[in-house]
Amino acid sequence: MKYTDRLNTYSYKWDALEREFGSADLIAMWVADMDFECADCIKEALHKYVDDPLGYFATPQEYYDEIIKWEKERHGFDVKKEWISVTPGIVPALYWGVKTYVKPGEAVMINTPVYYPFKNAILAGGCKCVESQLVETGRTYVIDYEKFEKDVIENNVKLYILCNPHNPVGRVWTEDELRKVLEICRRHNVLVISDEIHQDIVDPKLGRKKVTTATVDGGKYQDMIITMAAVSKTFNIAAVQNSFIIIPNPELKDKFDSFLGTYSLDDVNGFGHIATMAAMKGGKEWLDKALDVIYGNYHYMRERFDAELPDVKTFDLEGTYLPWVDFGAYVKTRDELEDLIQGKCKLAIDYGEWFGGPDYAAFARFNLATKREYIETACDRIIAELKK
Repeated sequence: MKYTDRLNTYSYKWDALEREFGSADLIAMWVADMDFECADCIKEALHKYVDDPLGYFATPQEYYDEIIKWEKERHGFDVKKEWISVTPGIVPALYWGVKTYVKPGEAVMINTPVYYPFKNAILAGGCKCVESQLVETGRTYVIDYEKFEKDVIENNVKLYILCNPHNPVGRVWTEDELRKVLEICRRHNVLVISDEIHQDIVDPKLGRKKVTTATVDGGKYQDMIITMAAVSKTFNIAAVQNSFIIIPNPELKDKFDSFLGTYSLDDVNGFGHIATMAAMKGGKEWLDKALDVIYGNYHYMRERFDAELPDVKTFDLEGTYLPWVDFGAYVKTRDELEDLIQGKCKLAIDYGEWFGGPDYAAFARFNLATKREYIETACDRIIAELKK
């Protein structure tokens, strides 16, 4: 897996450090993209595409075929073409999903700590955000189903946004866990948006596959589920802005498509389609190598902290390349964490508060999709500072 230096390449992760953190002299371990060179199959396809006039793009049948094949072979999800809508990313799709399915003032629920655009999308839609916290147990998190259902009932929740795999706690939810959540949602007529953008980033040594929410019990619940997926995280192609929204329920699908059409959001980016098709057709070997590097980096960091800073808790990373780390034995506030990680160690990370407020002020999310040298340097600096 070839590392590439992304400074001065218009990289938000690297070239926006001064603007976002007040210093360019940091190792960027925040924004969730990779520092690996793009797969050859994607580059070749895009080079070929730009040789032609870049006029309006018509989505080819091949695009749908590759998605259907990918979902079936990788995730056991039998998808039909008529279920698929296209958006320029899952974050805007979340905003549009809230606008489509929930009225202003109604309640939408999330499991905190969670990717912060979930809450932003809910509030932007004029809705009430219900934060049902995950429960920390050992080095992982679980769902408190009794509290989950209580939160649904007390707030008359209309929509639940699930993160599967979960960002930032790294859970790859089991079928039993998903079934329990879906049963509660069905009992109380709650629609489910399942963000599955990290679906292909799973530890090869986990010992089980990631379960697509819509496949639980053979698809028993898929009429109430809007699946949002992409290969942008999988193959590090976020810049081409392409995601696919899978909605088996025709009424829900029509509502979503109608919203897109009303605001002229249903046009497509040819670069995204070309890159997505090429990645799915020829990128599997590249992905296997990327996973080896990512989880090698994770186990290196965890082993270093366990051996040299046993009071730092590195949570299990079943999926994603974004480990969740608790520095609560050493710091209590966001300012203290920032002084340690950014001020002293010269690292740019995502702060725990962003994902769930003050309860997570001592937590940090790291991005390990980069070269080993940066992981070693980050560990060296943190260990040295906390041992002082």
